[in-house]
Amino acid sequence: MSRLCLPLASLMLVLGATAARSQTSYPMLTRIEPTAVQRGKTAEVTIAGGGSFAGASAVLCEGTGVVGDVVGVEKANAAAKTGKGMRRASGTVKASLTASAGTALGPREIRVATPQGVSSVGLVMVVDDPVVSEADDVADNQPAKAQSIGLPCVVSGAISKAEDVDWYAFSAQAGQRVTLSVWANRLENKIHDLQKHFDPILSIHDAQGRELAVDDNHDFADPMLSYECKDAGVYYVQIRDTTYAGDPNWTYVLQATSRPYATSVFPMAVKRGVKAALQAQGFNFDVSQTITLDVPKDAPLGPWFSALPTAQGSSQPIMLVATDRDVVAEAGDSPKETAKAQSVTLPVALSGRLGESNDVDAYRFEAKKGTLYAFEIVARRAGAGTDPVIRVLNDKDAVLAEADDTFGKDPRLEWTAPADGNFGIQVSDLHSRGGADFGYVLEAEPAQPDFTLKCDPDKINIGPGARVPVFVQLTRRTGFTGPVTLEWTGLPPGVTTSALTIPANMTQGVIVVSAAADAKPAAGLLGLQGRGDTPQGPLVRSVTPSQEIYSPGGGRAFWPVNTLALGVTDPSDITVEAKATAITLLPGKTATIDVTVTRHGGYEKGVNLAVILQHLGGVHGNPLPPGVVIKEAGSKTLLGPKETVGKVVLEAKPDAAPCDKVPICVMGHVSINFVVKTAYCSEPILLTVPSNASKASK
Repeated sequence: MSRLCLPLASLMLVLGATAARSQTSYPMLTRIEPTAVQRGKTAEVTIAGGGSFAGASAVLCEGTGVVGDVVGVEKANAAAKTGKGMRRASGTVKASLTASAGTALGPREIRVATPQGVSSVGLVMVVDDPVVSEADDVADNQPAKAQSIGLPCVVSGAISKAEDVDWYAFSAQAGQRVTLSVWANRLENKIHDLQKHFDPILSIHDAQGRELAVDDNHDFADPMLSYECKDAGVYYVQIRDTTYAGDPNWTYVLQATSRPYATSVFPMAVKRGVKAALQAQGFNFDVSQTITLDVPKDAPLGPWFSALPTAQGSSQPIMLVATDRDVVAEAGDSPKETAKAQSVTLPVALSGRLGESNDVDAYRFEAKKGTLYAFEIVARRAGAGTDPVIRVLNDKDAVLAEADDTFGKDPRLEWTAPADGNFGIQVSDLHSRGGADFGYVLEAEPAQPDFTLKCDPDKINIGPGARVPVFVQLTRRTGFTGPVTLEWTGLPPGVTTSALTIPANMTQGVIVVSAAADAKPAAGLLGLQGRGDTPQGPLVRSVTPSQEIYSPGGGRAFWPVNTLALGVTDPSDITVEAKATAITLLPGKTATIDVTVTRHGGYEKGVNLAVILQHLGGVHGNPLPPGVVIKEAGSKTLLGPKETVGKVVLEAKPDAAPCDKVPICVMGHVSINFVVKTAYCSEPILLTVPSNASKASK
């Protein structure tokens, strides 16, 4: 599988003096302006969002090569009443961001550390060209007052209100080709509390106001267009929302250039540490040339942004797929019939393209009876237009297995060969589309035991003396059946974590993160990995954090992010204690956990006790071993504004599977709003269900 989660070096920054505590809410980033920073430069940015930024003193940046510092904090705006009701107070932070000259291009996650907690994720783009900020959000609403820009450049602006239309003007020579592309909607996927999303449309006009070219939804919901200017003179660029809507948090990055611009590359797959020979489609360069790219050994596996060194100069960055497998490119147009298909030897990274409508590609491979094979396509995740479907065929072209939409639009298929012989792997587009932008990378191999991990939450905000839970979910792949042990890196002094090994018969678990009573304020990015043993040796996989995302109707939605953050904050609203630290539970019997909640700082709101992480009936984390459930009868889990005592009753079903010292905990939920809750918890409670009931005691 391609790894979308980058390995994170720990970053530890000590917070400064604290300010008055916001009772429950960590800051929720909604925009960063400007939304781009040029490599080799330092930019001052404004970071804005909901909640309090008071006392902010650290900016946490994903990966290496981008560093940030807090310059100043503006006072939060009071909550304002709108036509849709009340909205939370908002605040801003002034910060400086510095991108090193050689750092990777593309979007980066940014967080702000405050005494109230580490924020949700915001995004900035790292770019090569000079960054120009929108100068006047009122004046540029008319082409007559369009802001002048020089090419190449990157414009950072915003469609901040209803009917907002931004205009920019540039000069061009006769015959000059200009390419314009936008990052906007793609920058909003990870925004935690953005309730409506920008759908930009882009157009270019001549001096008489005539529309010369327009584009919408080239790169997912973001536009890109290229235009050859027929005459020398001034041209005008318009960007707006397709419905003329607007929002203060709708920022965009408009890249404008007359330099080489690649729209697709073949092959899309490149092997790390090897020179790749590529053919590219696009503008302002000779598309017939072979482009040689030195692929770094440390390029992140999976989708990876890289500029292409053409004979006409370096291109804008384009997404490739970095792999450690041998790369084989589709030769010509591989036919759809297994008998005629291009022959390949597994394991391999097959890079192909559905070059025209109704194109179907097949590859022939030799399989061994009883062997498990894994096939996965990376296409939409790497920016391709393809909506791929994958099938396994026998030598008579009968479909034996099929997959679609495993990772968004990209499929994964695991298949066991029924006999020795030749079989086909077939790739098509769900809607029978094709073209130069419809590339794909098919990773095919005899399957080895493997697993993936994700965790919830993506931010751990904890006061001195408090504890919070982190739920981990394990997905077993291709025959992996063993236990997985979780390991942390980057924890600050005074912060400890409980041990977690997810046993062979489970796929979930909980880790309790504790801050000592004398823990000092701190914040940083952590690493969390899982280690399991396979016949081929130890296997280590990074955990992908899941960030909670606003969901219309009050549901709890998620988006994977690359950073896992921790903040030692001001004192937490509550601490939770359970009398039991270990429970042995007979099948068919119950056990009661008595719980005490201590309220701090005058906190007098309701508290909901739970062992399972759930919302509106949806279960998001369940560390209970198979056959053990919460028994509602006898439990007291809803505590009123001043109540401090509750209890949780566990029940083991008669057929409950044996387990030994599985960690659980009791959470106390503090509501931030209808959807978002902060969970504090007890120390781990080690739960055992004995295999021999006669030796157990309740």
